[in-house]
Amino acid sequence: MHQNSVSFREHRELGDVAWLRDHDRALALAAKQNKPVLLLFQEVPGCSTCVGFGQDVLTHPLMVELITDRFVPVAIFNNHAGADAEVLRRYDEPSWNNPVVRVIGRDGAEPLPRFADRYDALGLQQWMVAVLEKLGEEIPGYFRLLGRDLLLENGLSKCATYTTPCFWSGETSLAQHPAIITTDAGWVDGEEAVRVHFDPRQVSHVDLDGYARGELFEPIEHGGFGLDREPQFYLRKTPARHLPLTPAQRTRINVAVPYRASIVELLSPQQSAWLADPRLTQSSGDETYRADIRESWKALTAQLGLIGNKGT
Repeated sequence: MHQNSVSFREHRELGDVAWLRDHDRALALAAKQNKPVLLLFQEVPGCSTCVGFGQDVLTHPLMVELITDRFVPVAIFNNHAGADAEVLRRYDEPSWNNPVVRVIGRDGAEPLPRFADRYDALGLQQWMVAVLEKLGEEIPGYFRLLGRDLLLENGLSKCATYTTPCFWSGETSLAQHPAIITTDAGWVDGEEAVRVHFDPRQVSHVDLDGYARGELFEPIEHGGFGLDREPQFYLRKTPARHLPLTPAQRTRINVAVPYRASIVELLSPQQSAWLADPRLTQSSGDETYRADIRESWKALTAQLGLIGNKGT
């Protein structure tokens, strides 16, 4: 079987993960590194579902980082003969199939049944959280936040807007509610306001309104919201503004800064490495934190490289 780890550069079905292609080598490497193995059974070249899984699910930078940081990832092509077909038989996986993901723990057992018949990033994120919990591993804060971002991306969050005496402090006050995913400071008919997106599974709109009123904010049902020129005011005062961030990350960092709380657990290892790099402020713009993370991540990688691969 092929032993390279850059086959993703040739196949859209594999996203941006640097998959190994040798199953037994991956098991040996996992034992050496004391990591579980993550197996992707994928049709390459594949149908639109397979390409979509690669491009929509396996390209989010924080998904890619979690996979490569916590697992030894190996891809098995389910429509190839030879060593790939042998691995399919070993795991009783069908050929010419849609994507399937499996995890093999350090003890050789699978902590959870295979991830199959669902091909969205939110589904995979939730499954991987459950896998890590089953393995007794800590869930990185940035990966939990990714689940909240994916609710927003999939249209599963709700939006509400509140007038505030000061929208900068309003952002930090509202963001402390556990159901809040994002906050933005802005204006409605000349009044300072904060627009939030929240998880409706955790709080109803009515109850969130009650929480806001308790903070002396008033709900607004009508009127266009205009974003202020300095959203996430406290984050903007730090070098973190130069980082590629998701909406949920920038909201949590904006709360952490004025309360002098650590932001380390909110960042991935790569983001933390970039933040510590003295070249960051010269390599990235002041508004990078507001850009689409998929694009800003690529841009900063081109400037500073990745962990363990500086200058590439």
